[in-house]
Amino acid sequence: MLRVHEVTTAYQGLVAISAVSIEVASGEIVCVAGANGAGKSTLLKSIAGAERPRSGSVSFDGTRIDGMAQHIITSHGIAYVPENRRLFPRLSVRDNLRLGSYLFRGKSDRDAPLDLVFNLFPRLSERLDQRAETLSGGEQQMLAIGRALMTRPRLLMLDEPSQGIMPKLVDEIFQAVKRIRDTGLTVLIVEQRMAECLEIADRAYILQTGRVLMQGPAAEISGNPDVRKAYLGL
Repeated sequence: MLRVHEVTTAYQGLVAISAVSIEVASGEIVCVAGANGAGKSTLLKSIAGAERPRSGSVSFDGTRIDGMAQHIITSHGIAYVPENRRLFPRLSVRDNLRLGSYLFRGKSDRDAPLDLVFNLFPRLSERLDQRAETLSGGEQQMLAIGRALMTRPRLLMLDEPSQGIMPKLVDEIFQAVKRIRDTGLTVLIVEQRMAECLEIADRAYILQTGRVLMQGPAAEISGNPDVRKAYLGL
């Protein structure tokens, strides 16, 4: 479904990822893990159109999308939840969700994905009239993911979804990611919480200083003694 081939991208004048290649097949959860500053967020931004690669290519379903505007990439079926969520803080939960369905404005089934969103995150249905800024960090992450699902994506990309969330809600977010995959969506997730990420993923890539250090089945990487010592603290 997604093919990133030898992509190099600079961020604020410095090369953040160098000749990175990854592939994501339909129906997979693929985890990109690594320490802070490894280039994980830049990789997602390069796919989503938020950053333009210096070289290399990004293809989605066989169509090159690198160089396309971000909203055009979204219309192709890629939803991107950035690290800072980028909610509209003074708007209600309901309005934030409806803004996610802007591609379908005017259509009678514009709100159809709400059933999926509320099934995944029931507490959002209880807070429809609350402003986004009044939600907890975990609830804001649920809202950000819910808004992305309103675009009816085939590929959902999540940037550090556990960041700024109370520990008791982290597992809830990761379980929701598994349930999203079970609905038929494909998920690409970047995380510093490598253990949790590897637990739900089918395959994984480890980035280190902007390059792919290791790749393979998530279970295999999780069981690698070097990974366990360097990244999992085991």
